[in-house]
Amino acid sequence: MSSWRRQALDHLPEHREVIEAAESPMALWIELHFLFEDVVAREDWKSAGRFLKLAAWCVSEESGPLPNDTSTAAAVAFYEHLPENRTLWKYFPSWFSRQEFESLLSVFAYHLNDKELEQLRQSYAAHA
Repeated sequence: MSSWRRQALDHLPEHREVIEAAESPMALWIELHFLFEDVVAREDWKSAGRFLKLAAWCVSEESGPLPNDTSTAAAVAFYEHLPENRTLWKYFPSWFSRQEFESLLSVFAYHLNDKELEQLRQSYAAHA
């Protein structure tokens, strides 16, 4: 079993069916992003934290030399899309340390223009 699948099962065992059906890390993160939005909408912060921990593992050296398929999938199918939902911005300081936030800014910026990126930075500072 691949390390990305094993980590996903360890972090999110309740989503075994989705994890086992995924043909690649990208396919998995596309599905996980929608599931993450659902747990946030339910304010299930414990579950949301497990998704975030899995994403952090995926973009870390623990997933293998970077970049790799796992880190790219988490960045492109998950992190890039978080800032598109402005209602999530207020949670970023509780989800990401200052260092994590700064390191993810270039990924967060992908779907934002310069003004929106500055607004995201200001929101992070206001809610930190």
